[in-house]
Amino acid sequence: MVMPRPGVVYFPPMRSADPTPPAHGGSAPLPRGLWPSLRAHYATLDPEERERPERLATVRAVHVHPVSRDGVPYVGIVFDCVRDPERGVGVILHGDRVVGLGDAGLATRVRIAERDARDPRTGLDEALIGHWSSDAFDHGAMECSDLELRADGTGWSSVSNAFAEDVGRLTWRCPEPGVLELREEGDVSRHRYTVGPAVPAHATEPVMSVAFEEPVAYSHQYAKWG
Repeated sequence: MVMPRPGVVYFPPMRSADPTPPAHGGSAPLPRGLWPSLRAHYATLDPEERERPERLATVRAVHVHPVSRDGVPYVGIVFDCVRDPERGVGVILHGDRVVGLGDAGLATRVRIAERDARDPRTGLDEALIGHWSSDAFDHGAMECSDLELRADGTGWSSVSNAFAEDVGRLTWRCPEPGVLELREEGDVSRHRYTVGPAVPAHATEPVMSVAFEEPVAYSHQYAKWG
């Protein structure tokens, strides 16, 4: 496997994905876990935003940082942003995992990558880090839930349907094995969970899944997205 060299590549104005990708950007050239994070970002700007993030964000530059973890480099992506053209959008990725997302300048901040690379993940279950979606297990349901647990102990959850999306910021930790503690807007909740492969309804292949005894964001089971 050839790793990209540290540096930056600039792009002329272009769409970051096919104009009509499937849900969660499955066929897009960027990691699929990125699209729900961008969607949640736009929902915080405007809770009534219904446009796909792939139509709102245009890749402008890609920064390959001289930092890696487990042999995988950190990559920053700068997007032009239709909804916030002055600030733009920036994201740092480690493989398919979203490390941080904010204004365009965030993508260039190598210290964010360095901090993540050194982080011992104390008090966190690394198996939970990443983006999770209930879509695979809520087949036919009117609503879908998403959960993003980042390696710095922050994240967000969302519940969406055809008409609206409700996004909430959170912090998380694992006070003991198999227990997830969430803090959202001053509320603290604890949830027992198991992580392992599971076969969603109407599927034949297993996916990595987290199952909760009590629902998190109205769903009991999520599939790993990034």
